[in-house]
Amino acid sequence: MTKTKLYIYPHAKPHEHDTNSAGMSEHLQNTVPLSEKGIREHCIVTSPDAADYFYMGQFAQDTGEILKIGPDSFKHFNGNENRHILDIDGEGGFEASNRPRIPDWLRESIITANGTLKKDQDIENLFTRPTFSHLLIDIVNNKNETFQFPEEKSFGFRGMVNCTTRALMLYTLHNMPDVKKDLKINTHWQGLSDIGSNTQKEFVEHMLRNSLSLCPRGSGIDSVRFLESCYFNRVPIVISDHDYFLFGEDLHDTSFCYRIFKGDMKPSDLHEQLTQIYNTPIEELKRRAKSAKIYFDQVVRRYFEDPTLYFLNWIETKNERK
Repeated sequence: MTKTKLYIYPHAKPHEHDTNSAGMSEHLQNTVPLSEKGIREHCIVTSPDAADYFYMGQFAQDTGEILKIGPDSFKHFNGNENRHILDIDGEGGFEASNRPRIPDWLRESIITANGTLKKDQDIENLFTRPTFSHLLIDIVNNKNETFQFPEEKSFGFRGMVNCTTRALMLYTLHNMPDVKKDLKINTHWQGLSDIGSNTQKEFVEHMLRNSLSLCPRGSGIDSVRFLESCYFNRVPIVISDHDYFLFGEDLHDTSFCYRIFKGDMKPSDLHEQLTQIYNTPIEELKRRAKSAKIYFDQVVRRYFEDPTLYFLNWIETKNERK
């Protein structure tokens, strides 16, 4: 692949997961588009006149930092809107939880974020970054196992109760005595648990015990549990009060996943949908789990092998489809 000519604005901040800033894990470096390593391997940093694309850097959404910039902040923006790339720190779900929307002046540009909402699908070049955990990074770097799908149906969830969606899910399941369930409540987020730790091993054992993996949103709009479930050959059930893009679904099939999205969800709504899923024939669940594993191997793993290359190929594919 020909190297991409990239102009980087002098004030462009790198993605926080690609730095050695406080609290950042070394395992998360080179897991985002346009990482330092990715730019070095796939781009030629050049002048504005010679550039294919312009990198604006990362801007925080939760703090409202993205609202403090405008087109005048970027000298070469006007006339090159669709060649400018901006990364969103935190969730891209801008209307969720009273967070600001993507400003109108950026809506023709290339935006990367996680937790991107379907209501922002008018942004043609909106790239949904996958969420990640130490477990997921260890999987894509070091593991390639196969797993048997359980013959017995069981809902499984191991995590915190840190939002109303999770509280509603647990309340509903506790009032479904006729379904098998395996629920474990944590007191803190375990996504950054040490690789190979007992905490991580217990999470994997729990995942493998259950065929139906509950993936409710947490403090963010999406959940890394969706991706982990796909690797372990389980059927992911995504539950959220906001309809968001799963990683890669703009170009790849994610119909294997059960999705429950409703802003004003009631226990009766969730009860009905979970009952329908539980009553699905086991052969159909096995088919979905197999498709989930294929998606992981062909899409998720390919991204993490080289996030910047994946992202640049995504841009090229989107341009070809225009």
